[in-house]
Amino acid sequence: MSAAYTDIHCHIVPGIDDGASDLEESLAMAAAASLDGATTVIATPHQLGGNAHVTASAIRAGVASLNGAIAAAGIELEVLPGADVRIEPELPKLLRRGEVLTLADRGKHVLLELPHEVYFPLETLLAALSKQGLTGILSHPERNRGMQARPETVAEVVRAGGLIQITAGSLTGGFGGSARKMAEWCVRKRLVHFVASDAHDTSRRPFGLSAARDAVAVLADAELADLVVCENPAKVAEGVEVVAAGRSGRPGSGRGWFARLTG
Repeated sequence: MSAAYTDIHCHIVPGIDDGASDLEESLAMAAAASLDGATTVIATPHQLGGNAHVTASAIRAGVASLNGAIAAAGIELEVLPGADVRIEPELPKLLRRGEVLTLADRGKHVLLELPHEVYFPLETLLAALSKQGLTGILSHPERNRGMQARPETVAEVVRAGGLIQITAGSLTGGFGGSARKMAEWCVRKRLVHFVASDAHDTSRRPFGLSAARDAVAVLADAELADLVVCENPAKVAEGVEVVAAGRSGRPGSGRGWFARLTG
């Protein structure tokens, strides 16, 4: 890899969700990420949905403790706090209260997770977040069955001001043919702003961003590969705006699941 990368989506904090089960596994993940080319990763434990018990304070404390252990082990990697947030009607309010974490705890970007089986329009939510000075990043749309059935929904999210994060393993076949096909389609259409690992361990769900960067370079070009693996993720870690290519400047008018529940 030509440049160090930043990973904006991984489950490296021990014992907090379905990621690393203990500190030993977390340290193995940290070593693997560093070896693969990472200098910074954003820990994104699941919040909301079935993980309503995962609090912002627990994530911050877990990250602080993990950074101490990483330093003691001599691993050159910085972990920043964040969250992989299941979309719920109360999300804007919970963000205002500080109960849900933004990426790198910068108050700028929110990593949004849809249910895996369905897609519902996100324009209303993205507009609500924008009013709070926040930008939504939709995680792994290529793995969402509803979006696989209608790939044009990715462009709808981008037109509404959202950003798109593809999983590294989708580009290398780790999530099956349908996810790979859609991930490749997103790259070819340049409807991607980040590639992230969504790593949960060192074997079944590893980092693999260097291989994914190579895949993007082949599908598109080296410039896009560096943008989505190195440059844009580093901006998120710093709390700097990432512009959505092709953004219309206006949220769409669709009123779907989220709009109906939030009135």
